[in-house]
Amino acid sequence: MGWLRDTFPEPVDDSTKVKRIRYARAYIFEILRVYLMPDKSRNLVI
Repeated sequence: MGWLRDTFPEPVDDSTKVKRIRYARAYIFEILRVYLMPDKSRNLVI
């Protein structure tokens, strides 16, 4: 998910609490999407 990485880049040391929470949520979503719900269609068009 390129959009997710572009929208939520790694937080810097002086980021606000809200930005760190948003990054954590995006990171958790990425983990769920990649490991728990993989795309098994392998982009095949039927």
